[in-house]
Amino acid sequence: MSLFELLPSLKGVLVSRSFDPALWPVVIHSSGTDLFIGGTALRAESLRHTTGFFIDAAGEPRCPTTDECHPASLMDSARRVLVTRIIAAHVTGGRALVRVDAALPQTTAIADVAFVGVGLTGAAMADITVVDTTGHRRTVHAELPAGAIATATLVIALRPVADRAVADQAVVGTHGPRAASPSSCMESPGGRR
Repeated sequence: MSLFELLPSLKGVLVSRSFDPALWPVVIHSSGTDLFIGGTALRAESLRHTTGFFIDAAGEPRCPTTDECHPASLMDSARRVLVTRIIAAHVTGGRALVRVDAALPQTTAIADVAFVGVGLTGAAMADITVVDTTGHRRTVHAELPAGAIATATLVIALRPVADRAVADQAVVGTHGPRAASPSSCMESPGGRR
């Protein structure tokens, strides 16, 4: 039995979202079901763009589209928050698959997501897989609203990851050529651990 079944009066209550500053490089606050950076309402701003865009701490879009951002500048704090629209969503078994209208930089991972226009009442922690326009998938364990729908706005906090080629080279240089496979990284000089 859920809390809402025990106390039906809670169904109309809006739950405010909090944003961990360790994950979100900009200050975000919520009002109702909308999110704001500076004085910019993210849902309204997302409707002015044809694809996803990065936004800075003042709420100003920094790249009209993710395709127009220079890759070297993507990881400064002004470009680590991506605002994009959901073009398809499928929720089943406590997991969600969400397709978005933007290409995420390949050298990033998702730190957190926030759904705009959807209340948090009934939200649960879930694995959310985001599929971008290039078909790349990234999964994050985050709050999934009960009413996550296509055409909603998704705000994504990105974090940089090491360049895969550099990381692979470092592993090969340390442990020999077999270290490229995940299972071989479990070996020690005296055999398997």
